Amino acid sequence: MSRTLIATAILAALAMPALAEDMMMKCDDAAMMKAEEHAKMMKGDSMTMAMQEVDMAKTAMKNGKTDDCMKHLDKAMKAM
Repeated sequence: MSRTLIATAILAALAMPALAEDMMMKCDDAAMMKAEEHAKMMKGDSMTMAMQEVDMAKTAMKNGKTDDCMKHLDKAMKAM
């Protein structure tokens, strides 16, 4: 019984990073288009902030800075 619990705990710990990675926005053209479409539906300051974050994400993607791109896309989606 305790071996089963230990094995389950180990498997769960190994699976966590994979789940977290899937939850983050990916830095690709499809994600950019989705974020931009959502931002354009907004109004006022929220739209401005979201569009600025999308633009920064695009720049980061062009420069090969994937981590920065994902951070900016995440901020854009949170502003929506």
